[in-house]
Amino acid sequence: MKSTLRHMLVAAAASVALVGGALIAPATADAAPPVSAEALAAKRALDAITPSPTQAAGAIDGIEAANALLDQLGITPFTPTIGACTDFTFPSAIGGAIPGPYTPLFKDLTILGVDLNAVRAGEILYGFVPVGTFDDSGDKSGMQVAWLNVNTFQGGLGAPMGGLTDVLVDAVAARAGISASNPLLNEFKSKLNVIPSNGVRGGIVETGQGTVLSAIYGSIKKGDATCYFFPSLGIATVA
Repeated sequence: MKSTLRHMLVAAAASVALVGGALIAPATADAAPPVSAEALAAKRALDAITPSPTQAAGAIDGIEAANALLDQLGITPFTPTIGACTDFTFPSAIGGAIPGPYTPLFKDLTILGVDLNAVRAGEILYGFVPVGTFDDSGDKSGMQVAWLNVNTFQGGLGAPMGGLTDVLVDAVAARAGISASNPLLNEFKSKLNVIPSNGVRGGIVETGQGTVLSAIYGSIKKGDATCYFFPSLGIATVA
């Protein structure tokens, strides 16, 4: 089924390139527009895929659960950290990273020489999972990444993170050359909804090949309070 998903994403990208983004034939005055066979097959393939549940649909109740979530997503955990909140609570959290090519829950989406992975070669996907209950109904900015490639001596400060599901969907849409609102991507996103939206953050950074030292830090809203997290530190090797 994963192979079918890959073929359908490639078909969607090719269709956009050939007909300017139209997956559906022009409407007539007397009939609804027919849906392409490729789009129908893609929907069936996506409907048939059920990634393993994270067992954490709501709040993450401990650092062990946060660590387990990163493991399930294929993200190598960094050092645990702690946050200081304006409501005088001190939640723990953990960050992590995985180099590309890779797509969490779907693994490698490279087929026929076309790379549709959310994370490509030379890039790192960063993840961050806080412990407790956080409000994800509004702005998901605030967490950031600082990194240094010790082989090239290139680096950056303040690379932004967002909601992990949103980051993955936007990345795959860009790879396929289609809008993130395309129905095919909506199905893809629905499968990623097993990832808790409870403060879980993600970000993709182009670091180039080499050994990369990283720190994930920043803030997350917690109701009316804001939590400021000390850095979660780690190393990733990008091939």
